[in-house]
Amino acid sequence: HWRAINKYDASIESAKKAGFIHEQGLACEKAGFYFKNLDSNNKKAMVYFKQARECYEEWGSSVKVDSIQKEIDSLNERERDSLDVKE
Repeated sequence: HWRAINKYDASIESAKKAGFIHEQGLACEKAGFYFKNLDSNNKKAMVYFKQARECYEEWGSSVKVDSIQKEIDSLNERERDSLDVKE
């Protein structure tokens, strides 16, 4: 688990240093899906998806921004549903 996280973070940092904003966005997006699929760390997934959205906005890809926003909305909905269950 931690090795995968370290690899995602290294990819994100490498793309950022190289100025490859689209690659940085892709690495953030993939990390977001990794955490979302763990089904135990929605907050961490949200962090990565928001970073991906920022990268894609900077890159100018409205299609990717919309796609990532749907993932963010899905996580928000999942979070609301889990709060409803707890109450």
